[in-house]
Amino acid sequence: MLLRKALKFIWIIGLLACYLTPSAQVPSQVDVNKLSDQQVQQIVQEIENRGLTMDQAIEMARLRGASPAQISQLKNRIRKLQLSGKQNGLQPDSSEEITKPQDSLSQKMPVDTTAKASKIFGFHFFNTQNLSFEPSVNIPVPDSYVLGINDQLMINIWGASQQSYQLQVDANGNVQIPDLGPVQVAGIDFREAEKRIRQRLVAIYSGMGGDKPNTFAEIGLSNLRSIKVNVIGEVYTPGTYTLPATASAFNALYLSGGPNENGSFRNIQVIRQNKVIAEIDVYDFLIHANASNNIVLRDQDILFIPTYDIRVEASGSFKREGYFELQEGEKLNDLLRYTGGFSNQAYRERLSITRTTGKQFQVLDITQNEFDSFTLQNGDFIEAGEIIDRYENRVSIEGAVFRPGTFALTEGMKLSELIAKADGVKESVFSNRGVIIRLGKDLSPQTIAFEVSEILGGKNDLDLKREDHVIIQDVFSMREARFIKIYGQVQYPGEYPYRENMSLKDLVFLAGGFTEAASESFIELARRHDYESAAQVSNELADLYQFNISRDLNINSEDAEFKIQPFDYIYVRKAPSYNTQRTVTIEGEVVYPGPYSISNKNERVSDLIKRCGGLTPHAFSKGATLRRLRTDDEAIKESLLTAMPDSLLQSAEAQMDDHYKLELRLDDILENPGSIYDYVLREGDELLVPEVTQEIKVSGEVLNPVGLAYQENRSLKYYINRSGGFSPKAKKGKVFIIYSDGTTKVTKGFIGRHYPSPEPGCQIVVPQKPERPAGDQTSRWLSVASAFSSIAIAIAAVLR
Repeated sequence: MLLRKALKFIWIIGLLACYLTPSAQVPSQVDVNKLSDQQVQQIVQEIENRGLTMDQAIEMARLRGASPAQISQLKNRIRKLQLSGKQNGLQPDSSEEITKPQDSLSQKMPVDTTAKASKIFGFHFFNTQNLSFEPSVNIPVPDSYVLGINDQLMINIWGASQQSYQLQVDANGNVQIPDLGPVQVAGIDFREAEKRIRQRLVAIYSGMGGDKPNTFAEIGLSNLRSIKVNVIGEVYTPGTYTLPATASAFNALYLSGGPNENGSFRNIQVIRQNKVIAEIDVYDFLIHANASNNIVLRDQDILFIPTYDIRVEASGSFKREGYFELQEGEKLNDLLRYTGGFSNQAYRERLSITRTTGKQFQVLDITQNEFDSFTLQNGDFIEAGEIIDRYENRVSIEGAVFRPGTFALTEGMKLSELIAKADGVKESVFSNRGVIIRLGKDLSPQTIAFEVSEILGGKNDLDLKREDHVIIQDVFSMREARFIKIYGQVQYPGEYPYRENMSLKDLVFLAGGFTEAASESFIELARRHDYESAAQVSNELADLYQFNISRDLNINSEDAEFKIQPFDYIYVRKAPSYNTQRTVTIEGEVVYPGPYSISNKNERVSDLIKRCGGLTPHAFSKGATLRRLRTDDEAIKESLLTAMPDSLLQSAEAQMDDHYKLELRLDDILENPGSIYDYVLREGDELLVPEVTQEIKVSGEVLNPVGLAYQENRSLKYYINRSGGFSPKAKKGKVFIIYSDGTTKVTKGFIGRHYPSPEPGCQIVVPQKPERPAGDQTSRWLSVASAFSSIAIAIAAVLR
C-alpha cells in the first residue's frame, strides 16, 4: 500500500502535466521520510527528464494538494542524497543553495599522564570518564547566538499562505530569500536576524502584518556551522580543533585534555583577533561553580595555557590532598579553601611547611592565627597532622551496671557519681569487690580495689581521674557457668542451663519427655564430688543415683524430693527388648522381590530366599551379589587418613560409598543353609539375583575392548585374542577376572602362566604396565648385569 501511494506521489511530483486530470491529488497520508532512496532518485530523475526546476516542481505539487510538510520533507531527502553523492544530477535553482557537508567535529584525544599530574587539583575535571565536556549540537540555539557563514536557516510559513525555505548564509553574510533578495545576517545575534527576516517577509506575505495576521512564520537554525579553535601552550594535546559554533572554552579544553603537568589552571587566556578577551580561572568554577568566564568561542579563537607561577602540595589531614595552584597575593587560608578544609581528625592548631631556600630545605611552623596572613611560595609542602589518640576527660565503667560505657569526667567527680550516671548497679551485682584500672604517671596500669556495697552506702568513696576504667562484676561472672546434661531416650537430649530447685521431672519435661524406646525403670544420675569430697584423695569419680519415672512423669515421694545440682549428668536407658524394624532388600530373579523386615537377629540369607518364594527359572545364582551398609564410614576415613599417603587416600575415598560388596556363594548357601557362607542379615543389606547371562566383557589393555558371547570350555586367552590381543602396554602376567559374585582370580606362574577360567557374566581385565622412570637407565642395567655375573661365578664355583 505504501509503495502504491509513493508511486502515485512520484507520478504527480514528476509533473506529467499533459496526462494529469483535475481530480488527481497527492495523497496526504504519504510519509516522505519512509520513501526509499531509490524512490527519491526516481522523483529527481523525472523532474530532470521534464526539464523543470525545483521551484516549478514544488509549485505544481502544491497545486495538486501536497502539504508544506511533505514538500519540506522531500527537499530535505533530495539534499541528503546530493550531499552523500548518491544523486549528482539535480542542480539547485537560483533560489536556494545546497548545504556543504559540515566538517567532522574533533574527538577527545587520549592523554598520557604521570602519577604527579593526576594529583594536580583540576586534572580530573578534564580527564574523567564520568564527567564529559563534549560539545553538544542537539541543543536549542540561544537568542544570543551570533550567526556566521555556512549557518543554515529554516523558515516555515503557514496559515493563509504556506511555504518553507532552507537558506544558507553565503560568503557575503547574506541569505537569499526567493522573490525578496539578500538579507544580511552574519555578525548579528539570532534574535536580531529573526527580526530582520520577518520584516522582509511581510513584503510578499501581507497576511503577516497588521493587528490580526493570518499568516505566520517560524525561523530556526537547521544546521550549525563548525568553527576551528587553536589550543596552544602547556596543554596535553595542543592543536587545532573543530567544534560546533555553540562550543565554549571548556569544550575545547576538554578535547585537548586540559593543562598538563606544567600548565596553569588559574590564568587560561582566550585570544581573539590578537587581543585577550577573557581569562579563565578553572578553580572559580570548581570551588564556586562560577561559569561566567566560560565564554562561547568563535572561529579562529586561540586558547593559550601558560605555565603556572605558584604551585604547592598539601598532604595529611585535609579533605583534599594534592597539588594546588595559587595566584599572586593568595594566602594560606585560600589554600585551605581549595583543599576543602581540615578533615575530622586534623590537628588544626598548627601546620608544618617544608620550603626550599635554593640551597637546602627549611621547616616552618605556622599557627592558626597566622593562616590568613602567611604567604606561600612555589614548591612549598604543607602537612596537616592528626590529633593524638588521647581523651582529656574520659572515664568508663563496665560490668553489672545498667548503662555501661564512656562518660565525661567532671571536676571532683566521685566513683558513686559515675555509678549513678550508669543508672546504678544490677540486682545480680557481686558486692564484695570491684576494681579501678588507673594509669600512673608513666602510663603504667595500676589496680585500685573497692567494695561495691561500701560505695553504694556512702562509705570510702573514691575520687576519679582521667582514663579511669571501673569494673564491677555480677555473681554469674564470678562462678563457673552452671549447666546439666541429659542423654539417651528423651526427645531433646543435650545441655540445659541449671535453675534453682530443678527436679528430675522438670528436666525430663524440658527435654520433651521420653521416647518410645525409653526404659522407665532405669534412669541414672551421675554427680561430681562437692568441695568437701573433692578435698579427699579417692578413686571414685562420681556419685551415682537410680530412679523410676513413669511416662506421665509420676515418681515416688522420696525420689520427688531429690533436687538436681549443677553439673549433674542424667542418662535415660533404652528398654532391653526395644528394637525398630530392620529392613533388607532383595531384587532380581526371585518370585517376590522387594523390601523385607528382619524377623529375628539370627535370620540368614537362606531364610530370606525362602520368604521371597525362591529363585525363578531364569536366575543366575553364581552372579548373585550382596551389598552391605557401611556402619562406621567416618572411622574408616579417619584410619585411611592416618595410614595412607595423600594419593592413595584420594583413590580410596573416590571408591568409598555407603555400601560395600560381600562374596556371595548362593549355590553353596542353598545346598547347605547355616554354613559360614550363609550370612546373618543386617539392616540395609541389598541382595541382587541377576538374570542368566551369556556375556563376557574384556577391558583394559587390549586392542579392541568388547563384550563377547560366553563359550563353554574356552580359555581366557581365546577371549583376549577375540578382542584383538594384548596392546603394547599390557601387563600380561597380571591379567585377572572379576566374577559375577564379586570375587576375583588372578594369573599365576612366572615361567608358564596359568590364567583363571572364565565364567558367564565375568569381566576379564588386562592391566597396564607401570610407567618406567625417565632418564638414562645405563647404571640400572649395569647393576643387573653385575648381579647376574656374581651369581654365575658362584654357580661355577659350586660345580667345580
